[in-house]
Amino acid sequence: MKSAKFTLPCATTLLFLATPGLTQDGGLYEDVADPNAAFVRVIATGETVAVVQSVAFRDVEDGITPYVVTDPGEVKIVAAGTEVAEMVEPATFYTYLVGPDGTGSLIEDDLTGNPAQADVTFYNLSDVEAVDLFVPQANAVAIPAVSANSAATVALKAPLTLDFQMQSGDEMLAQVDAVDLMRRAGVTIILSGAGGSYSASVTDNRYVN
Repeated sequence: MKSAKFTLPCATTLLFLATPGLTQDGGLYEDVADPNAAFVRVIATGETVAVVQSVAFRDVEDGITPYVVTDPGEVKIVAAGTEVAEMVEPATFYTYLVGPDGTGSLIEDDLTGNPAQADVTFYNLSDVEAVDLFVPQANAVAIPAVSANSAATVALKAPLTLDFQMQSGDEMLAQVDAVDLMRRAGVTIILSGAGGSYSASVTDNRYVN
């Protein structure tokens, strides 16, 4: 997993208020309670159900679950019709990634939780060998050359509202607009598709017990 620290030199800071607390689902919250816990989620594009330990998800949006807060050790994961057991460490964030070919792997997400920044994690689940995550407002690459079926994370100054483009060379593959970046929070951007047809989604990082 690659990570980087990146400050946008040209972006305009937008001041906005964010009230911490419960989302519409009463089990979800923004502030992680136990820093010694492990945090595990599933990304499986096209799938709507998943299980992490004893937490079952149905109607999963964009194929990405919230992080499940769990004890370190062996964790049961069910995704794309397959059940696996993975070992996880305390104070560590993980994604069980199901690639386009159905192969699953556990990836460590390098989230910082910096009180002055927002974590942006980019997953390239397309057939493009290397994709840049580009910020048009700053005319700068936030994360360069993310390989297919892999991910990278960057910590950006927050609060900001930015667009993100996924580029291969001079070609723009997809874009997500007006992404709100909040301090000590994060978002996940996923690029999927093949054969010249690509789409992107963005999801706030959330947590559930």
